[in-house]
Amino acid sequence: MKKIFVVLTALLLGIAANAQVGVIAGVTSTTTDINAARDALKAGDITLYHVGLTSKYDLGAIAIQPSLIYNVKGTQLSEVYNSGVETNYTADFKTGYLELPIQLQVGLNLGGFRPYVFAEPFVGIAITNEFTKKVEAAGVELASEESSAENQWENIGTDIKDRLEYGVGAGVGIDLLNSLQISVRYYWNMGQLYNGEANKFKGSTAGETLNVFLDTMKSQQCTGIMASVAFFF
Repeated sequence: MKKIFVVLTALLLGIAANAQVGVIAGVTSTTTDINAARDALKAGDITLYHVGLTSKYDLGAIAIQPSLIYNVKGTQLSEVYNSGVETNYTADFKTGYLELPIQLQVGLNLGGFRPYVFAEPFVGIAITNEFTKKVEAAGVELASEESSAENQWENIGTDIKDRLEYGVGAGVGIDLLNSLQISVRYYWNMGQLYNGEANKFKGSTAGETLNVFLDTMKSQQCTGIMASVAFFF
């Protein structure tokens, strides 16, 4: 038992000696696959951002890199009616997650740079949700509304299980001079993008259209691409 303890302690000290910490930021592009409640309902890709802290533990050809990031994902839904005057309804959804991704990297150390491939499971919890709705007719904006900062918690639902997400990513990256890292990954998000109230708007055609958006969002998962830059100290 003592020998096992000594070996584990030596291993942990060796990993810690090769650890680096840094900051990470980049863009997050999200795609949703809308099973439309109406034939005209369309989903558009939206590009947002992520930012946070990261650390890397170098084990030679293998490295482990956990991060803690604020990652904003979303989509834009739109629907067009033609009832004498063409009317366009759009709604943007942006959900911010506190995420914990853990990369397992395999790479080659080529002196000043290290190319690598990686797999990255992640878990997260939604902490903000913003939505913006807009109604236009004949190219003229008739109405618009943005969620306020005060109700962003309300928008994501009261049950903590509705805020959870999980998924996996895979990608490639490169370390430069042991201090700069550039990476690109494709991710599969297996949690819903929106789990808040599905009947926010009442009493108008525009409101009912936006309720359809909200209800549709409650069953949507997403995929996308993340491009990141990290600086290590």
